[in-house]
Amino acid sequence: MNELTIDELHQLRLRIFDNAESLYKEALMLLENGYFARAYLLAYFSCEELGKIPIVVGVIGRHLKSEAVDWKKTMKRFRDHKAKVESDDFHQYVFGIELDLLRDSDLKWLEEAKSTSADRVDRKNNSTYVDFVGRKIVSPLKEITMEHAKEMVERAFSSLRAHWHAECLTNPIVKTANTAVQGTLRDKAAQRP
Repeated sequence: MNELTIDELHQLRLRIFDNAESLYKEALMLLENGYFARAYLLAYFSCEELGKIPIVVGVIGRHLKSEAVDWKKTMKRFRDHKAKVESDDFHQYVFGIELDLLRDSDLKWLEEAKSTSADRVDRKNNSTYVDFVGRKIVSPLKEITMEHAKEMVERAFSSLRAHWHAECLTNPIVKTANTAVQGTLRDKAAQRP
């Protein structure tokens, strides 16, 4: 990623988005066919992949403001699993969780996301590798339940939905297209008798 241009960073962002959507769709297929461990794994990877997008967007923002980019720090965050999980959780909080000024359920969601991130990482490992704890053999096929897989697949979809929402709000191409569609719909509605 060292010294990518704004156009290259946008291309990177779009490829990340495409890959995350594909990982989600593949996770859904695996879930529907009873492959719970791998469904969990791909759904988790979808979220982690989406966690890269805010990192890339941050670099684009610094470029646009002509600020220096610490490429070494950026690369470290881009490849750090914990940083990507936190980035995805926070992005989903900002763009996917409804503000709740009365009960603070939005803040509770974020706190729960922070407190369960280590469990998600552990399950990712348990969905991938055979291991042992003490004298007990741990197998992905036994450790990851259908409920674990469903929860992670739902979380991946929620994260994708938050990113789609953010695109509608911030991507100038999407905003222009949405404005054009809305204008066309208004024109057609005005022409009706």
